[in-house]
Amino acid sequence: MGLYVPVATLSVYAVPSPPASRMRSFSARLGVLLVLLALGAHSRAALGAGRSADPAAAPPASAESPVRGVVWTPPASPDSALHELARIDRLGATAVRLTRLPSDTVAARAAALDLALYVDLPVRYVPAARLGDALQAAAPSLARLRPLARRHASITHVGLAHGAATTAPDACAALRRWTARVHGWTRPLRTYYVTPFPPGADRCAPSVDRVLLDVRGHPAPAEHWRDWRSQTTPVGIGAVGTWVWPSAPSGLRSPHSPERQARYLEGTLSRLLDSTRASSPVLFVSHWRDRTDRVLSTRRYGLHRASGPPRPAAAVVRGFYTGTQRVFAFPAGSAPRTAPYVLLLLGWGLFGLLGALYARSLFVRQTVARYFTAPGFYRDALRDGTDLHPGANALLLGIVAGALGITGVRVAQMAGVHLATEHVLAALPPPVQGVLSSGIAQPAWAGLMLGGLALVLLGIWGGTLVLMARWRSSFALAQGLVLVAWPCW
Repeated sequence: MGLYVPVATLSVYAVPSPPASRMRSFSARLGVLLVLLALGAHSRAALGAGRSADPAAAPPASAESPVRGVVWTPPASPDSALHELARIDRLGATAVRLTRLPSDTVAARAAALDLALYVDLPVRYVPAARLGDALQAAAPSLARLRPLARRHASITHVGLAHGAATTAPDACAALRRWTARVHGWTRPLRTYYVTPFPPGADRCAPSVDRVLLDVRGHPAPAEHWRDWRSQTTPVGIGAVGTWVWPSAPSGLRSPHSPERQARYLEGTLSRLLDSTRASSPVLFVSHWRDRTDRVLSTRRYGLHRASGPPRPAAAVVRGFYTGTQRVFAFPAGSAPRTAPYVLLLLGWGLFGLLGALYARSLFVRQTVARYFTAPGFYRDALRDGTDLHPGANALLLGIVAGALGITGVRVAQMAGVHLATEHVLAALPPPVQGVLSSGIAQPAWAGLMLGGLALVLLGIWGGTLVLMARWRSSFALAQGLVLVAWPCW
């Protein structure tokens, strides 16, 4: 109506009029023209915006809003999966990294909750030369993911590999080929891989759209991410957190207790989401719930126990993701008991037994002198086969097995707390994984197995020597025992 009145007025006064009236008529016409041009430009902009809203052409949500999520393995039951997904949404997460393909129901609910899904393919810890074959074997999973992504806008990224040997050019070529393949879809997805390697060793960052770092248990995840960001972009954090020992007592004073896990995440998230607020990374906390894994099953990363109850770390993640809390208090608990000095006492016991044997046995003293300073006399005494003291040699063999057993216990204890152990075991064949994981979880069992295996192998060696020597001449078992026991020292 506001535009109609001036036009009508202009039409009335269009007849010859004084010069001032003509000037007013010209100004009114010019104003109407400018208004029409502005309306046309606005309409074209609106049409252009509608065209750019196509989900295939729109940038992923991670480019528009912060990505805060968790690593999640969806339960097999649809009801349980939807219930957990709703709880993840209430946690304040904006994304979820899935360790397996989602169902239609999960993808649809994620879209309704405005959660972006990062989906891992089943390609884990493969050498560079086999990465292409592993991706080809995962092609059926990728084929199932393609129609899912076409139906559900929540699926935005696909993970091509986790822990692969991306330090070699062969791996980069395979990742580049499969990234191009995914980009060729009707609705292309972004690609990523998850790596535990430092930026100086990893060489495949340009082959995908994003690199995600596996920094579980890392003493300084924020600094590790900044080192990566200084050399390549974009880079995010695919898994951050530390493990809980099932048998650890409660309290901050206890290593790998639930409270220590929560404190670790509090410090890590504070550095990642505060000091770098202007450019905080894509971030996934590992893991939503404990899962059964044959690789170091005693390491539990979950924000929730497998049975369901949350750990204190869940409250920490919720506070940071929702912006409601950044400082937390946890009970200190009681100081852990001093570790028993069993291994130290056993080691000194073996050392004392060896010293007593040297002091009380003339045979041992003579053989030590002959073996290390006069090998000819040692060979003559062994050839004669007289006064070889089988008991002393058997005791020496037992001391060797005991020393190896103590070494095995200590190595298992050190491997149990080392950051790289999990990645090394995951790259080994499954049978070897199972044996080594059991030994690391039970160091005493590892020591007994190593000591017993040493005795068995040395016994087989000695028996083989005796049988082969008896083919040509007489050779006593005591002589074979000397041949086995003394070279061990």
